This record gives sequence, C-alpha cells and structure tokens, in this order.
Amino acid sequence: MDEKAISLDPEEYQLMVKQLHFFEESNRALVSIHEKIEKLSHSHNEMFLSHDISKIIMTGVSSLQQLVPTEVCSIFLLDEDGFEFLHKVSVPSVMSEVVQKEVDAQIGSGNFGWAINKGVCVCVPAQVMGEKERSSLRVMLAPLVGKARTIGVAVILFEENQEFFREQTIKLLNLFASLFSLSLENAYLFNDLKQTYFDTVRAVTNSIEARDPYTKGHSDRVGTIAKIIAGELQWDKEEMDLIDWGGMLHDVGKIGVADGILNKPDRLTDDEFRMVKKHPVVGAQILQEIPFLESVIPYIQDHHERFDGEGYPQGLAGTDISIQGRLLAVADTYDAMTSDRPYRKGLSSRMAFQEILRNAGSQFDPDIVEGFERAWLAGRLRLAG
Repeated sequence: MDEKAISLDPEEYQLMVKQLHFFEESNRALVSIHEKIEKLSHSHNEMFLSHDISKIIMTGVSSLQQLVPTEVCSIFLLDEDGFEFLHKVSVPSVMSEVVQKEVDAQIGSGNFGWAINKGVCVCVPAQVMGEKERSSLRVMLAPLVGKARTIGVAVILFEENQEFFREQTIKLLNLFASLFSLSLENAYLFNDLKQTYFDTVRAVTNSIEARDPYTKGHSDRVGTIAKIIAGELQWDKEEMDLIDWGGMLHDVGKIGVADGILNKPDRLTDDEFRMVKKHPVVGAQILQEIPFLESVIPYIQDHHERFDGEGYPQGLAGTDISIQGRLLAVADTYDAMTSDRPYRKGLSSRMAFQEILRNAGSQFDPDIVEGFERAWLAGRLRLAG
C-alpha cells in the first residue's frame, strides 16, 4: 500500500503548535495548582489549630504569598461595633497606604459593598494601582464570613494573565478565603468561650474576695502588676496571656479557709497561719480538675515560695521554684504591702519598692526584681498598684 503524504497548511500547523503549547502549559498549571492546594491545606491546619488572631492572619497571608504571585495581600477586620473595616496587615507592608486608597476607591464604586452584602468574592480591575501603566492589575475582594457574622475582608491584588491561568488563580484565592474565614471564625468562637469562662471564674474569685473586704480587687491588681513586670522581662504573648489567669486564681485555695481566720483583725496564731499556708496546695488541687487551666497551676502553687528556700508550701529554693511562682511572689507581695489590712496601714509605693529591692536574692528572684525595678522607676507600677 502506498503511503500518502500528509500536508498541512502553515497556518494550521502554527495553530496546532500553539494548541500543544497551551495544553502543556495547562497541564503544568493543573499540577502546580494541585500542589498549591496541598500546601494551602497544610497551612490551614496550622491556622485552624491556632486561636491567636494575629498569628492566623500572618500565617494565612504568608502562605498565600508563597502560593500565588500577588502584588499585595491585605486583611481588613470588622471592628467590634460592626461598622468599620480596620486595616490589620499588608504584605508587603510598604503597600499599606496604597491598598487603603484602593479600598476607598472600590467602596466609592460600590464593588466593596456589593461583595460584603452578597458575601461573595469580587474580582475587578484595580482603580488606584492600575490607573497608570499597570492597567492589567486586578483586585479581589474576598469577604471573610463566619457562620453568623462577617469577620472581615481579604484584599488581594494580582496581575492579570491568560484567561485559563487567571481563572485558576481566582479559584485558588476563593479557596484561600474560605479556609481563612473558617480559621478566623474558629478563633473568634474559642476566644468568646474563653472570655465567658474567664468572666465566670472572675465572679467566683470576686465572691471569695468579698469574704474579706480588705482584699477586694487584690487578684486583679496582682495580675496587672505581674504582667507589667513580665513585659519588662520580654515574656512571650502566650505566657503573658496566662498571667491574667494566674493573678486571678492565685488565692482561689482560700475558699477552704474559715471566715474567722480570713477576717481576723489581729495577727494570726501559729495554728491559724498553718491553715492559711494550705491555700496554695488547695488551689492547685482545684485546678488539677480543670485540664484547660493546668498550665496556670505553677502560679497558684508556688507564689509563696521564697528564693532562699524558706517559703511554703514545699520549701523550694532558687530556680527549683517555677518562674511563674517567682514572678507572682513579687507582684503579690508588692500589692499586699501597699494595701491596708485590719491590723496595719499599707506602705507607700516607694517604701514597698525599697522593701522588694532589699529582699532580692533572699525572698525574691533577683532577675524578677530587676524587671520590677525597671517598671517601678518608669512609673508603671505606681499607677497599677
């Protein structure tokens, strides 16, 4: 059988070549998008497990910048009153001002409001950033919506390219907005629950303090003082958040101390003092039944230990005492010395300051006292005490 030669028109040939190139590019794009979705899923797991709004925002924006070539990605969150979208972050940060102008322009054109009211992503030409030579820039307004509320909006600017790739980019950005919204909603719900729990525990603590009018507000003040000192010592945010709980709950064990002892106008007898000295242990035992507060136990259990080993309940010394206990020992003592008691008038802030410094290395950890001294000299503790 004779083979017949197949001839192609040059234009048809060029069209076939272009189609093959397009299919190859499309295939590579699909593989790339699949890989990006896997990476985005990994980032979502990291965001979803976090309850820190700032961390979620930075993790989400950072992961998006690695997945999609964007000019800038910004996050705006709705304020507590639900009236205004507040700028939280832009990456890169130098673009913050121009992004705000772009958002104002999109609000003026109605695109922003339409996206928020409908709860859907809108992809439109950039008005401020694309008004000159970069006319191919597009802005995506992606509402961040929880189950019952609008949380904020992601504003993403990217350069328009071939239709196929642009569509895939938009789909990926839509997916990002959905996962980002879910992570933020989870964090908001957790923090709402945490605040409710905190308020409930505070009510219990206040009821304990109400048994002794001379200690009213003591727990709140101890927590405030401890946070100021910890700030001077550059404690991280996670530990700083726990100080609120530690200060509030450090005397919760006094629930087991009789009113007659707590409210006694005279100095306590040895037996009565032994009863009072049990309150760190009782408090720790109470918190052991609450897994959520397990990390707060060192504040409760160790705040009456002394650096020289002469404290209670365990007689620990030096760094065998938890850093939380060493911190609260200074804060608790400072507030106690500056507060009135039935049997004595409170010391002045300066006298209490000098007493803390005098006992550095014996009663108190010198490093904690150093942070205390810096805070006091800066005037922060005199306002807090």
